[in-house]
Amino acid sequence: MKGSSSLLVLFLLMSVLTSLADDKLKNRKFKLPAGVSSKDYIPNSLIIKYKNISTATSRSVENKLMVGKQRVQFVKHQPVLKVNYLYELPLQKQLALDKAGVNKIYELEYRSSAPIEDVINVLLEQEEVEYAEPRYIYHTTNAPNDPIFIQGFQNNLLQVKALEGWGLQSSANGQIIAIIDSGADLEHEDLAANLYLNTNDPINGIDDDGDGYIDNYRGWDFVGASFTGGRADNNPDIPADSLDHGMHVAGIAAAVTNNAKGVASISRDAKLMILKAGSDDNATAIYRGYEAILYAVNKGVKIINCSWGGPGFSSFGQDIINFAVSNGSLVIAAAGNSGREGLDYPAAYKGVLAVANVNANDVKAASSSYGFDVDIAAPGQNSFSTINGNAYSAKSGTSMATPLVSSAAALVAAKYPTLSGVAIGEILRLSADDINLVSGNASYQNKLGKGRLNVLKALQNASYVAIRKQNIVIQDNSNGILAAGDTVNMAIDLKSILGNVNNLSVTLHSDNSDVEVITPTLILNSLNELEVKRLGFFKIFLSPQTQENREITFTLKYQAVGYQDEEYFSLRVNLDYLNINHNQIATTLTSNGRVGFSSDDAENGVGFVYQNKNLLYEASLMIGNSATRISNNARSPQVGRAEEDFLKISRPIKDNTNTEALEAFATFNDYGSNSPLDVEVVNRQIAYPNSPDDKYVLVDYIIKNKSIVPLNGIYVGLFCDWDIEASDKNVVKYRQDEALAYTYSLNPGNPYAAVKVLNTDAGIQFYPMSYQLSGDILEDDSFTKEEKFTTLSSGIFKTELGESLDGLDVMYTIGAGPYNIASGDSVQVAFAFIAGDNVNDILASADAASQKFRNIQLVVPEPIVRFKVSQNYPNPTRSNTNFDVFLPEAGAVSADLFDIGGRRLKNIYNNPSLNAGKHRIATQVDDLSTGIYYVEFRYRESREIVKIIVTR
Repeated sequence: MKGSSSLLVLFLLMSVLTSLADDKLKNRKFKLPAGVSSKDYIPNSLIIKYKNISTATSRSVENKLMVGKQRVQFVKHQPVLKVNYLYELPLQKQLALDKAGVNKIYELEYRSSAPIEDVINVLLEQEEVEYAEPRYIYHTTNAPNDPIFIQGFQNNLLQVKALEGWGLQSSANGQIIAIIDSGADLEHEDLAANLYLNTNDPINGIDDDGDGYIDNYRGWDFVGASFTGGRADNNPDIPADSLDHGMHVAGIAAAVTNNAKGVASISRDAKLMILKAGSDDNATAIYRGYEAILYAVNKGVKIINCSWGGPGFSSFGQDIINFAVSNGSLVIAAAGNSGREGLDYPAAYKGVLAVANVNANDVKAASSSYGFDVDIAAPGQNSFSTINGNAYSAKSGTSMATPLVSSAAALVAAKYPTLSGVAIGEILRLSADDINLVSGNASYQNKLGKGRLNVLKALQNASYVAIRKQNIVIQDNSNGILAAGDTVNMAIDLKSILGNVNNLSVTLHSDNSDVEVITPTLILNSLNELEVKRLGFFKIFLSPQTQENREITFTLKYQAVGYQDEEYFSLRVNLDYLNINHNQIATTLTSNGRVGFSSDDAENGVGFVYQNKNLLYEASLMIGNSATRISNNARSPQVGRAEEDFLKISRPIKDNTNTEALEAFATFNDYGSNSPLDVEVVNRQIAYPNSPDDKYVLVDYIIKNKSIVPLNGIYVGLFCDWDIEASDKNVVKYRQDEALAYTYSLNPGNPYAAVKVLNTDAGIQFYPMSYQLSGDILEDDSFTKEEKFTTLSSGIFKTELGESLDGLDVMYTIGAGPYNIASGDSVQVAFAFIAGDNVNDILASADAASQKFRNIQLVVPEPIVRFKVSQNYPNPTRSNTNFDVFLPEAGAVSADLFDIGGRRLKNIYNNPSLNAGKHRIATQVDDLSTGIYYVEFRYRESREIVKIIVTR
């Protein structure tokens, strides 16, 4: 990759339009996280991670971007990690960098007026790009000063038992704390003696230690005077009093103690690595916090303080945290000052020690954020510390609570120098004083971490045990839906951060009434320090009354001799869609007729995946007989919105009697429309595992007229938006003899995708379109009902789009009609969704799908809304007979056989957890004499009795 900051790198991005919401860049769609606005990120600045790093990768991306109508000029394209520094690191750390992928992360700066989401989505269309995202601005998190201030009295040190702790460990012995913030007054009387000095690189204009930073003797300024016009340099000193946030944080972490000046700190003599991540012209913004974390980790710093945060998950941020954790560093971060549940980032990242703020009475400060992800609390109200110009002042907030924890961490690190930073964090967490019962914290139970920091207790015991969850593995009866009424098996990967433990008791619990943990406790016989083991399975029953897409919070409680702890996690259950992954295709059956994604914004589903690439952005159902009566869930005339005419009757359910393929169906109606047709639709998908049927999925709609009048002139079709690699380099072609539309990219080496109409009982409809064409039906980014019906009912409008124009972002409507549906009757419209390596591969699968469709019986399944059992077959029977059992939700089923006199003969079936759907139950009657018998099936409170006849 090109990495020299002195080289101007110009890229031309493709087809970036000024429309915000309908840009159609859809291989992978980026949307700004909820709560993030333009003030939360740097304009025209991105973080990009490549899947692989090579000159070929760089040139490939560059070549693909040098097309399009609108210029986007890139002025910087360089690695986040200093390249020359990388090769100076020990091999072990180089391997860790490579494993975390940090060496593949680049910083991009560009000039353009295009919306940042559009620019990112163009980048995401490149296969070589793993992620692209804004450069988020985080903010220092001190709350306004409290008016109550006691001069010269640091009650926070007394509150956390620092003085008693000094009796066990009197100083930090020079442990380094990296203060990533707004900078500091390097000459302050109460800090200067505790500044970390990089003696390997004295100030002489030479990069003596070869780390890529010239003269980083007293720290580093990653931003300079301003983010846009400043330059990084070796002076993290603050030029103005307004920038004293980092100064205040530094004093709490490691002010010089016992010098008869100013304030004291818990660590007393820890060394402060001052890393300025903000600019001189913005007192609160943190621009390059993650680069500073990376710098500190590579310098071997064990304790890293981040008294800042903001909204929006960043993959870049999590990558950096993962790297820090893997190298033994402890990142301590402020939970935030929103006063609400939910943490800022980086505190919310996995692996970060998140700190909440409490007052002098151990009550949550009004401004402090809280939640199950908080690890520890510390006093942060009216914290007295250093400010610019040899002065002192009080500030409040989680920003002040956080360095108090960092200061304590340095003291613990001095006493136990062989422990990793993560282990030190666990000691601090486990030794905290429980404050759940403190008056005023009743609303925040278990949401202020393990408790309030206690320095004395952290230093008293060197034999802590700390177990933490690493991963969750789920097995359910519904392909990951975690459906209401389902019994779920859950395994937990556990790691010992500290100590060896035997006979560890692990209990899973939830206060949610929708959950019953059937197997609440499991025992792990042994777990050695730093070892990871899987414990399972916990068995969990989800109530039939569980709401769809419900988030359930679980507690894991650990207990062994001398050890007790707990942690929390959440799962979203009872999903209203089913992921189908039974052959070379992965896609999603929804409960509203869409294919691939349940929602209109390419979410809640997997799309249509082949060779690990999602090829589909939207496939939405349309049913109508006029421009005013068309029920659909395709994109609407309102930008960024879709019609939502179809309402679920029953969620996706697998047909368990089909042993040849994975078959599932869902049922819905069109009562969400202002002018419904009054239809009920059964939508089914069937996926076959073996060649030649393993590259397609059958998608079937059976449409029943529920009204009392005929529905005449009905058309049924799908609006499809395929995005194969670069979306505006796509071509769609229609083969009339095959009733098949296939889409491919003009860029070679990419898959093909196709939709084939399998019906032969009505006319085929095909209408391609592209918003990029002048005069096109989608040119105005609006798709009205009149336009939808036009695309649905115009026959074969064109047979090709995009090839003669060097590619377009193509869409099309494909379907069949017209149909006349009498009251109470149904019609069936079926499609094959196909993927392949080339057009011949597509055609082979299309032929296989046609053959399969002709040879299988696709009857109209009624939605399973109640428990029922079919008449046995064959009947009469001589030896074996079968029953079809239909379950609306998962549950226990049993069956007993009775003679004609009502005498129970035997139990013929018993399953304590049968999943929802259709099941075939076989039983033998070889031991019965000729006669009439009865079988009673039991499910929950319901009974079904079937009479059978046995003949000899």
